[in-house]
Amino acid sequence: MLQRLNAFILWCSKTWWAVALLFAGQFGTMRILNGITEAFPAQTAGDIPFDMQNSLTTEQVFTQLSGYSDAAFASYYVFQAVDFAFPLFGGLFLAAVCAFAVRHATPGWYAFAAARNGFVLILLATAFDYLENVGMLWTVSAWPEQVQAAAQLGVTAKLAKLTCLFTSVSVTAAFLLAAVGRWLGRASGLLKA
Repeated sequence: MLQRLNAFILWCSKTWWAVALLFAGQFGTMRILNGITEAFPAQTAGDIPFDMQNSLTTEQVFTQLSGYSDAAFASYYVFQAVDFAFPLFGGLFLAAVCAFAVRHATPGWYAFAAARNGFVLILLATAFDYLENVGMLWTVSAWPEQVQAAAQLGVTAKLAKLTCLFTSVSVTAAFLLAAVGRWLGRASGLLKA
């Protein structure tokens, strides 16, 4: 499975329209999530969905749930349905951009990473986002019972997701800059083709 996923990422990184479709999926799902987020405070005690709160704690989860209206619960379930698509589009888009950047910046490293399914690591943030979603769905659907383990799973997975996402974006940006530098070096004649 990892080989197929890595092969798909590599194929996308070489196919402009596949990258465009991944970007469109990420952009479209993010717009839907932002729309729900904008309307959410009116349905709660002024809170936005858990997934959009990067400094969320387990104590805040239960405090905020006490202010949810029936409309807030319904909106949150729609939010979660969309939030299972968003991280997949986003993760695959970032992985394809990373593979493109590594291929053009350092072909040797690209060959190494491609042969070892290394570009799948970019999807760790997606996996942790799914764990966050499971934890938060479990928490919300169990309410008014306060399932501490579910809330803790959601919050801990969120922190892991953010860490992986920061690392993946930073690595991708560094390789994109290196690829641009290599291209400029070749175009100016400072580097051999």
